[in-house]
Parts: sequence; C-alpha cells; structure tokens
Amino acid sequence: MFIRNCTMVAVLAIALAGCQTAAEAPNTASGKPEVTIRATTAAIKARLLSLAMDKRFNVTKDTEYLLQVEKPSENFGAVLLMGSKYDGIPAERIVFTFAPIGDTTRVVAAGMFVTNPGSAFERITPINGGEGATRTQQTLDELKATMETPAPAPAAPLASARKSAKPAT
Repeated sequence: MFIRNCTMVAVLAIALAGCQTAAEAPNTASGKPEVTIRATTAAIKARLLSLAMDKRFNVTKDTEYLLQVEKPSENFGAVLLMGSKYDGIPAERIVFTFAPIGDTTRVVAAGMFVTNPGSAFERITPINGGEGATRTQQTLDELKATMETPAPAPAAPLASARKSAKPAT
C-alpha cells in the first residue's frame, strides 16, 4: 500500500512538472537581458554600482569590460536545492559585460545562482529566463531611459522687477 501511494505521488509530480511552462529567455541577440545605451562604460558602471548597492549586492569583480556583483540568496527554494555542506546558502550573482560601440555601450547581463561562492568548488546555475531575467531586463531598460533622457535646461534668470533708481540731480 505504501509503495503504491509513493508511486502515485511520483507519477502525479511528474505529470504536473510536465505541465509547467518553461521560463522564456529574453528576446535579445544574446538571449540574456541586454540593452544598448548612449553613454560611456564608466557612466553606466557608476549607475549600475549604485543600483546594486541599493539591492545589497557586493562587487566581487570589476574590470574594463565586466562588472560582477553578488549577494547571499534569500530565495528559500535556491537555498534548499543549491545549498551544500560546505556553504548552505548559495549566492545570487549578476555579471554585466560591456561592449563599447562608437558613442554607445552594449550592456549584457547574466544572472546565476552560485553554490559554494568564492571557493574552488563553485557550481554555477545560469538563470536564462523567468522572473529574475525579466526584472533584470526591466532594470536595464529603466537605466537606458534615465541615462538617455536629457537633463532639463536650467531656468533662465528672471529679469529684475526693480528698475535701477536714477540718482537725483
């Protein structure tokens, strides 16, 4: 009886897993979240760094063409499935790659979960689609919009309402 129930549960789990839709990757040339921004790599990196710090990410690598940020995962499913005896909490890592093209910069983001981060036994699980990739794409789109929107022109100084008084003669 017990074996029959376990078999039924396993069959039901497999059937339900087959109904789950696959996480769709972003519709970009790389298949990852990406955007091309009319700005320098340094300016884009500075903005991304600020956004990453707001979300409690730490910079773990920074080169001319790459910015890598990560933080311990708060995702219970990731902790349950990707934790190890060495390190029970995997890291959420985002790697931004920059490709300067003329006066624009192409930014490609790759999200991943990392088991045993910072060790010789790192195991990377890419996040090619789903909610995380969608959020990253939205963040990049918002970054592009804010960086390419011209700053409002300073208001012209108001003409003085007072006329200069003529000296009495």
